[in-house]
Amino acid sequence: MQAYVVRTRALVSAALLLATVACGTGDSDAVGASKLDAIEEGMPKDSVLPLLGTGPLIPIKAPDVLRLANGFRTQIYLVNGANYQVIYYREALGSLEDSISRTVETPILLKNDTVMGWGWSFYEKKSSEIGLPNPLNGAARLDSIGKSQQPAPPRS
Repeated sequence: MQAYVVRTRALVSAALLLATVACGTGDSDAVGASKLDAIEEGMPKDSVLPLLGTGPLIPIKAPDVLRLANGFRTQIYLVNGANYQVIYYREALGSLEDSISRTVETPILLKNDTVMGWGWSFYEKKSSEIGLPNPLNGAARLDSIGKSQQPAPPRS
């Protein structure tokens, strides 16, 4: 009888541990979902930023100011005459040198300062349709994104 109770407790403990780990490694759409759920398609950027609050990233170098919106990493693209902006919502401390990660950040996609949608599933589908880079597609892509956001060298 005692061996049965010990095995049952061990199995229950293992199941709970597995469930906890599974929650932490699921779809990154869960990062900040309580705040992001309030964001709706068609919302203007000026209404979104107050909902997000202030992000944990701070500019270290002067050019970093252009890569942040309210303390969140941001990337801006011009595609077929439309201005697309990706704001990466995050709660964890870090820096702009950190790689973009599903488990730490959730993308919010805007077109001409209006929300199109948010979450990795949404972003992966839309970025492919629009022709935006997906930072999760390899180190070479990440390197090209980082280089594209560096300030241009001074002209002589």
